[in-house]
Amino acid sequence: MRTLVGTLAGLACLVALASRAPAGEPGTMTFTVVNLEYEGTKIWVPGTIVVKKGTKVTLKLINNVKSEPSQHGFAIPDYNVAEVVNRGEAKTVEFVANKAGVFPFICQLHPAHVGGELVVLE
Repeated sequence: MRTLVGTLAGLACLVALASRAPAGEPGTMTFTVVNLEYEGTKIWVPGTIVVKKGTKVTLKLINNVKSEPSQHGFAIPDYNVAEVVNRGEAKTVEFVANKAGVFPFICQLHPAHVGGELVVLE
């Protein structure tokens, strides 16, 4: 279990660093969030996204899960974000992080799957 946690933490850090968009217009951040399966558990990576309040957030969602079911959801209920992403497909969502706090993101289609959190700093 420690190996799983360490591996997932390292993978999340790597994806978070690799997926950050180059500095562009102030107040805009882009992340690539990938749905994958690790030892039978379906997860979105990175598991934590951190932005400042007022940031325009763009999330590129990619479903790389090879097993069934072929569709997975990505939702941040507090921001009215809800998408269904088919296997091998990418979808983009945009919103302004206009309220500070910690907001869970989930697979609204399969509640048992591992989600993550959006952290919006003041």
